[in-house]
Amino acid sequence: MSSKTPPTPTTPSTNFSGETLVNHPPTSGAAAAAASRLTDHSLQYRRKLAHLTTALAPLLSITSGTAHPAFPSTILHYHLLTEDQLNELAHHYHQRTPSRFSLCYPLPVVGRWHQGTTTTTTTGQGGEAAKLEDKRRRFGRFVGLRGCESPVDGEGDEADRERREQRAMELYVEGEMKRREERAWAEMTGRGKGCW
Repeated sequence: MSSKTPPTPTTPSTNFSGETLVNHPPTSGAAAAAASRLTDHSLQYRRKLAHLTTALAPLLSITSGTAHPAFPSTILHYHLLTEDQLNELAHHYHQRTPSRFSLCYPLPVVGRWHQGTTTTTTTGQGGEAAKLEDKRRRFGRFVGLRGCESPVDGEGDEADRERREQRAMELYVEGEMKRREERAWAEMTGRGKGCW
């Protein structure tokens, strides 16, 4: 009787051009480790690809009932938004300029849209990129994407900070609305034009 183990059967597969390939089992420990790394990378790639192709449900505007044409359809499209597109989206959803509709959305960011970035960079190019990433993160939080929360600044816990930010945003919108109402009243009564 021979103590040899029977050879491992090979399974044929095809490549992208349709050619039949034969998968040979690795013969050494180094080859097995390399094959394992390739499988791990392939699995990570498939997971990342599945994540990036996840569809996003469009958010509808409270006033028009329509989604903005530039609203990202997938997470990949979200990561490819430009600063101009982000500003247009924020304006469409009443987050760039305070209005009576600004706080009607589940996670408004109106008070923080124009705030400076939380990261400091030494070059102008990096500052622009940080500004874009900050707006992208704020928009992601606005539409409910996970992982887009504000960076922790070290004071208090996350819930307290969120409550302070929410209250500050409410006060900001209330103050802006009060100023607009006063301006409209002054124009309506003629006081805005300089005649008493």
